[in-house]
Amino acid sequence: MKIKLKKFTAISKSILPNEAHYLTKIANFQDAEKNEIFNRVIENATSQNTFKTFDESIDKRKYNYIKTWITKKLELIDVDRTTEWVMRYKMNILTDTITSQEEHHLLNYLASFKDLEYNFQNLFELALEYRSYLLIRMRYKDHNIVNQFIDNFAIAYEKSKKITHKLYIATTEITKQYSNYTNETKYWEKWLSKVFNTQSIDGKNRYQAFILMAFMYTNYNDHARLKKIFDEIDHYFSNGEMYSRRLLCNYYASRLLLHSKINELDRAEYFGLLSIRQDNDDTLLYVNNLIGILIKNHKHKQAFELLERFRKLYESTHNYHQKTSYISYNIRLLAHNNQLLQAENIGRHFLKKHDVEILKHRWHHFFTSYFNVLLAKEKYYDIITLFSKYNLEEKELERSKKRNYIPNLSWSHALAKYMEGKINDAKLYTELKATLSKVTLSKEQQKLILETIEKYTEIAPEIFTKLKSEF
Repeated sequence: MKIKLKKFTAISKSILPNEAHYLTKIANFQDAEKNEIFNRVIENATSQNTFKTFDESIDKRKYNYIKTWITKKLELIDVDRTTEWVMRYKMNILTDTITSQEEHHLLNYLASFKDLEYNFQNLFELALEYRSYLLIRMRYKDHNIVNQFIDNFAIAYEKSKKITHKLYIATTEITKQYSNYTNETKYWEKWLSKVFNTQSIDGKNRYQAFILMAFMYTNYNDHARLKKIFDEIDHYFSNGEMYSRRLLCNYYASRLLLHSKINELDRAEYFGLLSIRQDNDDTLLYVNNLIGILIKNHKHKQAFELLERFRKLYESTHNYHQKTSYISYNIRLLAHNNQLLQAENIGRHFLKKHDVEILKHRWHHFFTSYFNVLLAKEKYYDIITLFSKYNLEEKELERSKKRNYIPNLSWSHALAKYMEGKINDAKLYTELKATLSKVTLSKEQQKLILETIEKYTEIAPEIFTKLKSEF
């Protein structure tokens, strides 16, 4: 009995808040004890800080029933599961290996199809392949079912493809804006919003429109509009639309970034913990984001525990963007624990082995963490050498065009030159001020710069105290 409840407890702890909201809307248990179990599951799933245990006196079969019911209901709306069988059926048709059971499922699905769903385009293209498959085998009755589906939804398919193409054009412009920091993309907003909120458009296109709006608002640092569309998709998820655990975890990870930017660190941490509930290809990204929030929230012990918990994932991944982020946080946390020698060794080894990848992925993140260790160890010459070797001055100049630019890396270099006697007080102060003149500082940037000033004041008190007085 206890083993069964342990298993059920583990499953119940995996339920995400939006899943709980959806399940609540469709639940209608007549049995009082089943209802009690279900309500406790929902209560725990939607609570941020507490978990209430389950009543062990209730028949375990009722726990099994609730577990099975929850699993089936979520599977029915999971767009990733639909993608899996649609793509598998298509492959099986192309290789003449589709089973009679799969055909029965597909024919019933097409015959009862009414509203455009997330995977509509893939489903329509599967139907095109299946129609030919049936006709060549002279299976006219089944062919008529598939052909009727194609006739009914051909116009919708063409419209869906046109929207997909237009979304691609929007994607090229919005991502270009992120890279070049210049071109305007706001004129896409109205059309993207219409696509996102039109329920007669297939879910994949709607979700892509949401992603692009989120990307665009992030480019503009428009936190109010970003929060608005997050709240909108939160509503859709809770209604079972555009849902999969993968998409839901991605949404939670995105909300972490939003709440971090507006300095709502507890909310950011909450969404970060939700984002790592399920393992997928982006888990290390979500872990890195959460570690960053925990550090900001001065929860260094929890951050280091999380780092160690996912070390095997770091070691196995070939995503150097995330490997570099992970190792940068490792260096930072070791430095916080005053393990400077270990931090320096890890940084030096990673740079020696992966310098090409570092310069492609998160170079600023890595060198900021590594240079802070070298400053603490008074290895100023090493900073100057690395800054020159990897042409970081030019990279910093390009990076200064970003809206969220913080000149901490340039400051580390300037301070190292000063400590090595290569520049005097006046020159150091001029260089520090010059970097600030390139950006219009937000409140969050001002906060980060003041934190950097506090840290560097220990090394050059007079200059950084003077700089602080101007904020």
